[in-house]
Amino acid sequence: MHLRRAIFAVLGAILLAPGIHPQDSVTTSGKEIPGTRSFYFGHLVDRPEALSGVWEAPDGQGGAVGIHLNLTTIVSDDVDPPAWTPQSWQNLNFGVFQRRGSEIAFGEEGYFADDPRGGSVTLENGHLQLHFISAGENIPSIDLDLVHQADDCWHGRFHRGSFDAAVTLCRPTPGPEVKQSPFVGTWSLGPVHRSGCVHIAQTGAATFTGWSDALEIPGHTIYGPNFPGPHSLLQSYGDLAKVDVSGDEQVSLELGAYSAICCSHRFTGRLAVDGTTISGDFPPGPNQSPNAGVWTKRPGNTCVDAADLPKTHPKCEPSR
Repeated sequence: MHLRRAIFAVLGAILLAPGIHPQDSVTTSGKEIPGTRSFYFGHLVDRPEALSGVWEAPDGQGGAVGIHLNLTTIVSDDVDPPAWTPQSWQNLNFGVFQRRGSEIAFGEEGYFADDPRGGSVTLENGHLQLHFISAGENIPSIDLDLVHQADDCWHGRFHRGSFDAAVTLCRPTPGPEVKQSPFVGTWSLGPVHRSGCVHIAQTGAATFTGWSDALEIPGHTIYGPNFPGPHSLLQSYGDLAKVDVSGDEQVSLELGAYSAICCSHRFTGRLAVDGTTISGDFPPGPNQSPNAGVWTKRPGNTCVDAADLPKTHPKCEPSR
């Protein structure tokens, strides 16, 4: 469970890394480990952002309980004109947590997946279920029976270790008594062949969380004759990120912050006066070259935008 989530987190970090050019195609290994295929492999998805990210509720002890969904899909790059949807479900990595502070610490989140080896998480018609009996003293047993309703919250039973209650899990919010930060919302880095997207949520007066999407934009890649297709582009939604805000002007993002494999990517930037862009830098670091970046605020909760797509697919490179 942990290894596969780490692999996809690294893929997401690579896709978000500035200055890296797209490969000719995304392919999956011909050797599949038994029991690791998603129950929903190949199912069509129109709104992947609605199935990814974080939902949580107060735990009555000053912290929160919640779920974290990281969805991986592919989209065909052979459609002309290029199109974002539908996308094809690959797998769902699923976190269950109880955080005691403003952000999730080591040991406060357990990871599962929608396949037999990953814990058999099921998500059908908005009904999410997970039943895990722990064999170790330090690993909590988990029972979830949640239904996603029209308010974009999950309602039902949440049992993790000593916590067992009926809950309403919603997108993180500091509550009506706290002024919302101008950084809250969805921000797009791009568009380029590969585009980053980060969703920033506020958990308290001065505390934040977030999750990022790593997107390959259809219709930008020119394929050589040695890559006849089919061509598929990998999309990753909901990778947990760290967000630190200083006042109403400066923000620090750490993308891929919870990956078990090197390396996270950092960005520091300043909010424009009109609140529509964040300009700053990706400093040098492991697996990261220094680059400037500008994040643009989106009107909704998605960076999947048909305006980023070319009108026709570029022609293949001729044989030499």
